[in-house]
Amino acid sequence: MTTGEAPAPAAREAAGTAWFGVVVGLGAWGMFFASLAFSVGYLRMREPWPLAGMPPLPVILPAVGVLLLGTAGALLHVGGRGARVTLCLLGALGALVGSLAVQGFVLSTLWSAGLKLPQGGAYASAVYGLGALHGAHVAAGVVGLVRELVRGARGAEVRGAASLWALYGDFLAVTGLVLFAAVYLP
Repeated sequence: MTTGEAPAPAAREAAGTAWFGVVVGLGAWGMFFASLAFSVGYLRMREPWPLAGMPPLPVILPAVGVLLLGTAGALLHVGGRGARVTLCLLGALGALVGSLAVQGFVLSTLWSAGLKLPQGGAYASAVYGLGALHGAHVAAGVVGLVRELVRGARGAEVRGAASLWALYGDFLAVTGLVLFAAVYLP
């Protein structure tokens, strides 16, 4: 297929099926994260947040992590449409790794400050459980972007994959924002 030609019907159908599958899958995960955020909200209504004697939660660093996730999603959208897909994938990969580093630093700092399991109860469980679950999803995004970069280096067209990963990047940013609001905001 030359530049400017419309993709074959089979290729368009496969791309549409992949998009639909990603949207349905992310919708299911989104509902799961929403239920966890509502559970934390319920806990926050029953007890003071943070619990007495527990270290207060930082706000600025987790906010930086969420901004990095939003940056990754934006770069993936640009990469799915533009000619510099490799550069956008690299930038998004860096943003995801940076978000993981921020999250790891925040959680290790809280652990060092005395927020431990099981002594911290539901408060510590919410912080570490949701942080670990979201971090695992960010790590999956890192692995996926590395895979696409390797495919691109081997000559494969990755613009369509970058568009699908952009949906995943949006999912990470939105769930990160919801979990930030549920856990870190006073």
